[in-house]
Amino acid sequence: MPSITGRDITLQQILNACNLNQLATVLKKVKLGNVLSPVKVSFAALSAATTIDITTAASLAAATISGLERETSDLLPAILVVKTLRVTASGTANSVGSYVVSDAAGTALTPTAGANVGIALLSDDGKSLTFPSTVTGFVIEFVPRSENPLSGLWVSGV
Repeated sequence: MPSITGRDITLQQILNACNLNQLATVLKKVKLGNVLSPVKVSFAALSAATTIDITTAASLAAATISGLERETSDLLPAILVVKTLRVTASGTANSVGSYVVSDAAGTALTPTAGANVGIALLSDDGKSLTFPSTVTGFVIEFVPRSENPLSGLWVSGV
C-alpha cells in the first residue's frame, strides 16, 4: 500500500492511498454516505428571484428534503451533479417546466410554452442556481458535494 508523507496532504490523497489508519476519519469528514446518496429537494414559497443559493437558511426554510442524513439545523450541501431540475412556480410566463443545467458561464434560457427544455446555470461552487427569470418554487434531485472539499488539507484526528 502506498504511503503518504509530508505536511501538506489533502483528503483526496489520503482517500487515493487508502491508508486504513486514516480512512475512517476522512470518510466521516467528507460525509461519504451523503455524497453517495441522491438528494431530492422541493422548494416552495421562495422569494421571487433568478438566482437561488440553496445553502442558505432562507432556502432551507422553504425546502422539503429527502435522501440526506443531516441534523435539522444543517444547511443543504452544495451541488456536485444535478440529476433533474423542474421549476414548479414562477410569476413569469413560460418559466415553469423542466431544465437542464450548464456551468456559470452558459446562457440561461426559458422553456418555450412548456414544449422545450430551459437552461439554468450552476455556480462554480455548486451553491447557486440561476434561472432565466424569477422562480418561487422548484424541485431538484442532485448528488451533493462532500462536506469538506477533497482538496482540503488533512489535519490528523479531525
